[in-house]
Amino acid sequence: MKRQLLGFLVALCALPVYAQTVLFQEPVDTTGAFPVGWLARRWTTTDQTPSPGSGGFSFALQGRQADRLCTPVFDARAATPDTLSYLARRTGSYPALHLVVRASVDGGRTFPYVVAAAGEALPEADGSWTALRFPLPSELSGTSALQLCFDALGGTSTGARVQLDDITLQGTGQLRRWPLAAWPAHIDAGFVAVGDTMSLPLQVRNQTDSTLIVTLPAPPSPWWLSRSAVILPPRQTDTLTLFVAPTLADTFAVTWEIPLEGDTFPVSLHVTSTPPLHALGWHTPTIAARAQDTVQLGLQLQLSGEATALQGLLVTALLPAHRLTYLETLPGASLPNPTQWTLQTARRGDTLQVLLLGDGLHALPAGSYPELLQFRLVPGDVPDTTRLVLALNTLQATTATPEAAPMVLALHPRRLHLTVRPRTAQAVLFPDTLRLPATVAGSRRTATAYLSNPGGERTLHARVLPPSDPTLTVAPDSLAVAPGDTARLTITFHPTLRDFGYRVATVHVRHDGLGTDTLLVVEATGVGGLGDATEEGAVDVADLQRGIRFVLALEEPEAQDRLVLDVAPFPYGDGRLQLDDLSVLVQAIVRNAWPDGHPLPVPPPTPPAAGKQEAPIVFRPVVKADGRLHLEIDAPQPFSALQLVLPPAFCDTTGTTLPSEARLLAATTTDRLTLLLYRLDGASFAPGRYRLGVLETERADTLRPLRWVAVDETGRYLPRPFSRPQVPRSRPFPGHPFSSHPIRIRLSLASTPRWCFRANSRPRAPSSWRSSTCWDAGWPSSRASSPVDRSGTAGRFAMRRGIGWRLGSIYCVCERLPTPGPFRLSCSAESRIHSARVPFVTVRCSSYQRLYPAVWPVV
Repeated sequence: MKRQLLGFLVALCALPVYAQTVLFQEPVDTTGAFPVGWLARRWTTTDQTPSPGSGGFSFALQGRQADRLCTPVFDARAATPDTLSYLARRTGSYPALHLVVRASVDGGRTFPYVVAAAGEALPEADGSWTALRFPLPSELSGTSALQLCFDALGGTSTGARVQLDDITLQGTGQLRRWPLAAWPAHIDAGFVAVGDTMSLPLQVRNQTDSTLIVTLPAPPSPWWLSRSAVILPPRQTDTLTLFVAPTLADTFAVTWEIPLEGDTFPVSLHVTSTPPLHALGWHTPTIAARAQDTVQLGLQLQLSGEATALQGLLVTALLPAHRLTYLETLPGASLPNPTQWTLQTARRGDTLQVLLLGDGLHALPAGSYPELLQFRLVPGDVPDTTRLVLALNTLQATTATPEAAPMVLALHPRRLHLTVRPRTAQAVLFPDTLRLPATVAGSRRTATAYLSNPGGERTLHARVLPPSDPTLTVAPDSLAVAPGDTARLTITFHPTLRDFGYRVATVHVRHDGLGTDTLLVVEATGVGGLGDATEEGAVDVADLQRGIRFVLALEEPEAQDRLVLDVAPFPYGDGRLQLDDLSVLVQAIVRNAWPDGHPLPVPPPTPPAAGKQEAPIVFRPVVKADGRLHLEIDAPQPFSALQLVLPPAFCDTTGTTLPSEARLLAATTTDRLTLLLYRLDGASFAPGRYRLGVLETERADTLRPLRWVAVDETGRYLPRPFSRPQVPRSRPFPGHPFSSHPIRIRLSLASTPRWCFRANSRPRAPSSWRSSTCWDAGWPSSRASSPVDRSGTAGRFAMRRGIGWRLGSIYCVCERLPTPGPFRLSCSAESRIHSARVPFVTVRCSSYQRLYPAVWPVV
């Protein structure tokens, strides 16, 4: 026996000896932070049920969720790893078949090698730790991007758990962990046509616990990189973009080396631009359509004569970011026996996946299939012509063999360019101006406008902005007008006791058709409001005269008179017409506002009717030799009261020529000077000439009244023409008589929707005007190019019709809202105007229409 034992030992010592060492071991020694370089989403570290190995901590995965636990990426070019060992434990609700150990040699992109199959990677018995040991495939040796992965499929309950510890690689040589891992380490772009460009992601990961600063060299042609440097904090990952654009029909297989700590990390790059024998691509690379059209696209398949029959394919397409209102995938006309094929699609955001799989008896032999699959899609609306790109991204194909071997198919043509032209809609609003007749306060009046979509290719959607005027409403507030159809807009005017008079508002109709917003101008007049006894839409001296007659019992007031003239105590009165009502009315007229600050209504632009056979009462502004402007009237017939409104100026009323019974009030506000002449005895003024006051000429911004009203003793309006200012002939005009006469005014307006001005200089003929410009300092300009007076807000006018000739006057109409506050308006023209002709400017706004004199002449 001893001799036999001695012989066995001698024979054993004679065998060759291989030095097997530990190349890598990762003992888990803490909970919380994951070991450096390891990858997992749901795996954790735990100290529960400690292993008998190197420490009391281990990797753990609990519950039904699946996850992969992957080692760092190793450099095995100088190593021969041959054994994997680890400690494993599972609970009874974690099946022994639910773990597979796989290996990758391309940095983790694919795991084609199985180290421990299902049923081997976990112990048969549950509840206890077991040491497991497996040989490694020889294909792992000498590789530059080795990675192992524990592929856990999940347990059967929430309490199921699997634990791993002391994961060890043994073998010979030297195994090194890369500080930087690139994924994938082998990039095959497949086929890329000459002139085409393809982008592929490349992830770089820091496998250390310190920050890495890596300078990336340019990859070999035909590849290039989006960045040349990357900074990676510990354990962090960044994504780079590699581009490839072949310029020649050839195959390019190169290695891109990234320098790392005295070594280089190799990334193999492969692409071919040689026309492929087997390809799947778009049937028509370029197509045009209108928005909302149904577009039909096709995928074609080309298999050369030596190709194996195709069993199935999975293709991914990148859809444009533009909204597609409809998308459907159907079998194409070239697919034989479509009922024997399974066709499934899945859309996730802008990515579309299409699966085509035949049953065991049906496959696609070699040949040409011009329309293998068909796509039907409907692009959404676009604001203008838009070019969309649909790109085939990835493709997997299998052969009709028992092993389901992969088939190499190129994507060509890869991109489809879809040009989408917008469907147009026309917005035509008619009429563009509505003029409503006089409406009594408290009642309603409606008018109709129509929005049409003539020649439209789609439905016109419009929204009506509510008018700023509280007396106007528009219904409906939104519209959908079909092509060739017309929709109705109802405008309702509802004046009240406080809000009446002349109203101008612009209704903005916003739409998605061609052009900008459509505007509707509404003009309406409310009458019979507070203080308007004459029902003319204004509160003026005529209403005061009516009130005087009622207070003196010269006439019996009607119900409407008592309603509108009983204003004291303001605003509801006391049921009687007395002197205090007249006082409130007088103060309101001269101040142009009621006691609470509410403005009086804007008078209608059309003056009240007057008797045609009666001699007119003439207002005569006279510039005397002393250089002052005397305000005089000539009355060839009796009158009872008058009202004169001028732009704001100081008026000296000490030198008046009035009878003792007359009451003359002169009040200046921020926007006007009001002169009110009346008698409280109800009698009339005798015919004659009366001086109302004196203005300093250099301070008088107007020589023509904004409002000029005279009434008889019953409150009826009298004719009142305007006499041009009389100036001494001895006062020469500076400069020659035929020169440029700029017209300048300065005024303060609230925001108004539409206004115009007219320069009443009455030249001899339109042809005598050589040039003219109009601008202000309030809005952008589309025509004016002259320097702008920047004393107001920045900007210029937008001219609607420019300067034109009408009734011997120069005029222009502007549409855009001026900002509230003062601004300066200027209009200049060269004309053969005599020096004695003084131009005036008429400003028509939503709140008034007034005439301003020019600061004239300006040299």
